Amino acid sequence: MTIIKPPACKGCGFHYNCLCAHVPTLNTSVRIDLLMHETEVDKASNTGKLLRETFPHCHQHVWRRTEPPRDLLAVIADPEIKSWLLFPDENATDVKCLPEGHNDDRKAHFIMIDATWQQAKKMVRKSPWLQSLGTATFSSLPPSQYTLRRNQQPGNLCTCEAGIALLSAMGESENAELLSQYFLQFMTTFDADRQHMSLPAT
Repeated sequence: MTIIKPPACKGCGFHYNCLCAHVPTLNTSVRIDLLMHETEVDKASNTGKLLRETFPHCHQHVWRRTEPPRDLLAVIADPEIKSWLLFPDENATDVKCLPEGHNDDRKAHFIMIDATWQQAKKMVRKSPWLQSLGTATFSSLPPSQYTLRRNQQPGNLCTCEAGIALLSAMGESENAELLSQYFLQFMTTFDADRQHMSLPAT
């Protein structure tokens, strides 16, 4: 039996349940640049797009081994900005300690890798310009609630969950809660669309 889907929403791309009305506007000064692996660009289950939709200061770049993104390199070189790579290596600083850690008035800026864990490690390993940055991580994290892909590794968060954890660690609990609610609604909508179901009106 062939299922004929309703037209996709031009905003969110879902067929059975529009997500557009659920997109929150975060009042945050936290700056994020997403460095995306090319295989993530067209994946409907990618959650980096939720950060682009909600953070007023969030940009996306596709990673290429031999061509670092020039606009991102310009941000890193800005003397008024302190850039951190959000990556849990052995020398990483707890995000909660960063305002005291860099001991200056520069604006904090975070580079988040939008990829699988295996891809992320490869991207860092093959990017000397990333290796030159200080790394930041979280001292403790809740279990991931991301259920849209198989083989999600225990202890790992999806990109949106990392954004939620970042807001929480930066003391922005209200923004973290708004983004968390949107993330859960995205997963519910994604799963319903995959099953060709319409959700009850709320």
